[in-house]
Amino acid sequence: MISHLLPTTSLTIHMPSIILYPIYFDKSRPRRFRCVPKDKAILNPLAKNIADVVRDLGYKCKLEPLKTHPADWVNPGRVEMVLPEKIQKKYVINEIAKVLLLRPTVKTDPLSLPIQNVPARLPENPPAYPKGVLGNTILPLHSPALSGGGISENMFQEMMQEMQKQPGLAGGMNPMAALAGMGGPAPPMPTPQASSSQRKQKSIEPEYDLDLE
Repeated sequence: MISHLLPTTSLTIHMPSIILYPIYFDKSRPRRFRCVPKDKAILNPLAKNIADVVRDLGYKCKLEPLKTHPADWVNPGRVEMVLPEKIQKKYVINEIAKVLLLRPTVKTDPLSLPIQNVPARLPENPPAYPKGVLGNTILPLHSPALSGGGISENMFQEMMQEMQKQPGLAGGMNPMAALAGMGGPAPPMPTPQASSSQRKQKSIEPEYDLDLE
């Protein structure tokens, strides 16, 4: 059943607010991306489900289905929630996590968030990821891993370029390390091909520059 959510344009938040991304509750992600311990996280969290929980807990929020965390491009959507006075962010996140544990994501959940110009039907094929990358198996209908045959190699590079510009990657983490947190090892970087003259020289361990711009 599609619950009523305020459209993103109908709620202007002037009070203190917090942003909630699905990755904060994703059991398959490393601790540096999650806001809750692994035993309090779930598989395949969706922004729409988080928004439903926030509203059920009595908080005001708006769902922004097209906003995306820089390390979670395949799972678009986030929730902006009004943070009441004297309520701490950590407390709210833990309360949301408790309810999400009782409502594990199911295959049909993406249908509860219709997106304009996106067919309201479940995809016939599983999400497509670049070779060597694993990810969530249940995604919003407008996920780039479900549209256009999956994430292309060009899109993959564009994603990493954009992630390098984002201040949200802790400690200046390189984007390849962030994508490795999708549940599998990062794709191997290509090894430079040495010329015949270079092969005669003493071998030197190559260094890779991940600045793809």
